[in-house]
Amino acid sequence: MLDVDTLLNLGLPNHLISIWQVFLYIAFMLPCLLFQRTKLCLLITYLFAYYLAFLVYWGETIAEAGSMVPFAVYALSGLAIVVLFVASSYSERAQMKQNQGG
Repeated sequence: MLDVDTLLNLGLPNHLISIWQVFLYIAFMLPCLLFQRTKLCLLITYLFAYYLAFLVYWGETIAEAGSMVPFAVYALSGLAIVVLFVASSYSERAQMKQNQGG
């Protein structure tokens, strides 16, 4: 059965995700799924997971560090992965055009 006291003792109320964030994720994913943009769906899912990991796990750790360096490293590493994803997408598209034209 469901024991509410056990669930509350796990600390889950501290880690709940706001429903508006999930709705925002679904709103971004729905058009991508309908238009079969698989890579964009993967990128949005990655960014959402990266953001939630920051909220759940890293927010307190970075706040306790007392400096902005851990936050900058976390933000720049996420940004670097997005930039690499976009660059690889464009290079893949260019390579496909070159193969079709040649």
